[in-house]
Amino acid sequence: MSNKCPKCQEKLSPLYMKQTCPKCNTNLVYYDLENRLKADHEKAMKEQETVDRVLNNIKTSAFGGTLQIIRFVLMFSPLLWMCLPVFKANDGEDITLISVIMGIINGSFDFSDSSYLFPVITMVCIIIFSLMVIISSLFSVGEKALKRTQIFEAINSIVLLICVVLCYFNNAVFSYGVALVLLTYAITGLLHIKIDKKLNK
Repeated sequence: MSNKCPKCQEKLSPLYMKQTCPKCNTNLVYYDLENRLKADHEKAMKEQETVDRVLNNIKTSAFGGTLQIIRFVLMFSPLLWMCLPVFKANDGEDITLISVIMGIINGSFDFSDSSYLFPVITMVCIIIFSLMVIISSLFSVGEKALKRTQIFEAINSIVLLICVVLCYFNNAVFSYGVALVLLTYAITGLLHIKIDKKLNK
């Protein structure tokens, strides 16, 4: 219930529980009910239109054409590439996402060895920042969409390169899994530009 009478604007106590205004005796529940219901309906319609517009933009951004579908699939491919050898530890053992998960489950993964630790940090960064790019790309419709996605893509690539350098200085040599991830970033970067031209002419 409002703290004012809708008719005479008399201030009401928050604890006032009666249905009628103490000053003008107007029914606080039913006064101008038709117009209030109409206003509520219009508000609900506007909210529904906003939701529909957002959902349509996401659908168009992800699946609105061949380029969007290719991009969407490619952006998840780093998970696949990380199942291939991503780094080689100082003992010559291949480090993959699967070997890391199995090592953690079995309790055999040596976090004290920096040639194992830094590759794991790199893979975690790839997953986190790739998700940021994926989320940003779902909103490709709009004037600032490309710029926003490119910023996330640039951060993603810079973080990966920094991690690769840190791994190198900690005796972990990058393998072709990392090269495939970087190649994927380059391809999706080009697709972002082409899709933006298509959607935001």
